[in-house]
Amino acid sequence: MDVETAIETEIGPLLIDTFGLSVGRCLVTLATLSYITAGGGETQRYRAFVDSICSDERVVRKWGANGAARQAKEWKDLVPLEPETVVLVGQHFS
Repeated sequence: MDVETAIETEIGPLLIDTFGLSVGRCLVTLATLSYITAGGGETQRYRAFVDSICSDERVVRKWGANGAARQAKEWKDLVPLEPETVVLVGQHFS
């Protein structure tokens, strides 16, 4: 699943159902700031988005630390990690 689909179909609706329209949108807005300012590729920025939501005091208070961590993992699993470029440096002998 891509990032936009995950947010629009999974994360946003669950937050609104759980916390109401105002707080749900607020959580998404704050997480979007984390997404925009995070370094790395799209997937890493998405993970910062998810971490922002799941570490929010309101979320932890409602779901508990373990519940928030489980939800973070579930949401992160929706968007596969980007492949990383690996550069191998070796010695050449003549």
